[in-house]
Amino acid sequence: MRPLQRRWLQAASGAAGLIVGLAACQAAPSTSDELIARQKALDPPQLWLAQVLGDGGKVKGAVFVCADGAMREGFARARAEINGHPCVDATSPRVKPNGWRLRCTLHGRSFTESSVTVGDLQQDFLVNFSLTEQTYFGAIDPPPPQSVRQIRRYRHIGACPMGWRIGDQARPGRRPHTAI
Repeated sequence: MRPLQRRWLQAASGAAGLIVGLAACQAAPSTSDELIARQKALDPPQLWLAQVLGDGGKVKGAVFVCADGAMREGFARARAEINGHPCVDATSPRVKPNGWRLRCTLHGRSFTESSVTVGDLQQDFLVNFSLTEQTYFGAIDPPPPQSVRQIRRYRHIGACPMGWRIGDQARPGRRPHTAI
């Protein structure tokens, strides 16, 4: 065999080996895919309907959420945030079996933040959340305290639709917004 033919065969076999190697890498699941598959097997993501309720229990807004166990636990632990700024804890939370309460500060003002949960946390429950500004006696002509209250209802629907990932959400009748 001539040297030129030998080099061409070596190059061709090397390229074939590279192509086979690349195909094997693409066919094999990545580590992150394996971790996601294991997590789904241990804690299958579930579809929940989250609704904000107004006066008289009227639905003011709703969204479907694909959630795992950790995300579902967070449903009952909503925290205050105003224009992207969180209310920073000033005290440790006082935890009760169905809720919690703490003091926090935001933009130099002091608030009491609390949440009470009622219902079955595995199927259908309400979260009554409130944020109330603290006023102190002795101030001359203090402004009235600001207060916000929101009631959220979380209802288990079933398994997440095909193609949905944990954290994906969609308003009823719309396509899901993919979690980052």
